[in-house]
Amino acid sequence: MSPKRKNIVDSFCRHLVGLSVTYKHKADDAGDRARFGMCSGTLIMIEGGVFLLTAGHVLKQLDELRESGGAEIIGASLADTFASERISDIPIPFDLKSARLFYIDDEDDGLDFGVIALEPHHVRMLAKNGMVALTEENWVHQHTVKFEAYALLGLPEELATERVSSSGEGAAAAALLTVKRLESAPPGRKPTRYPQFVGQLHPEMGLKSVKGMSGGPILGFRREPEPRYWIVALQSSWDEEARIVYGCDLPILASLMSEWARQVPAA
Repeated sequence: MSPKRKNIVDSFCRHLVGLSVTYKHKADDAGDRARFGMCSGTLIMIEGGVFLLTAGHVLKQLDELRESGGAEIIGASLADTFASERISDIPIPFDLKSARLFYIDDEDDGLDFGVIALEPHHVRMLAKNGMVALTEENWVHQHTVKFEAYALLGLPEELATERVSSSGEGAAAAALLTVKRLESAPPGRKPTRYPQFVGQLHPEMGLKSVKGMSGGPILGFRREPEPRYWIVALQSSWDEEARIVYGCDLPILASLMSEWARQVPAA
């Protein structure tokens, strides 16, 4: 990646937080070899609380991992180390085993998103390192904006290292991929209750796969009357053969989350 391109990617990484997990399977043929994985996510503020927002199927897999008797989570952390404005390159330790998760992965509804509740000290540390949480201002007026271009931001698996350090950490790199929004899904794809973001990846995107980018934000850009961008969707799945990505529209998922949060009885 050229320095100029890297600077562009880094500037948008204020919206990118990775959840890294180191674990091992107790009956793994590899013995005690630790495995490392990282999922893409972004921060969102709902009803006064800040959460890590990512794909629902990703959180479902993590939930199954931590409940599994055949696997052991060695450690986890919040990786906020990709933005140009960061002041620290050290990920924030995170207790995934006791974290509060909420997720939905419903193919018929076209909903695939979830959140992890963050404690105030996590929020302060993330903000200090330049991370910015999405607020209602980002999505409430999106229906009035005419977007001219789109891009997918995330942490592709093929750019992550398979080597795990003695401290139980691996490494990952951010990618920003150009996406052309399509008016509708290809013929033959089952309709969903809620509309989804459908986008065509550039044929020369520079990656073999976008695996690992699920949960990454999809950005929409507008040039006039002044250059601006919004987070418009959350990437959830992709058609490898057609190189088409699908995502949950942010205004829809944020509205649903706000509605559900208001229904939760006060403690």
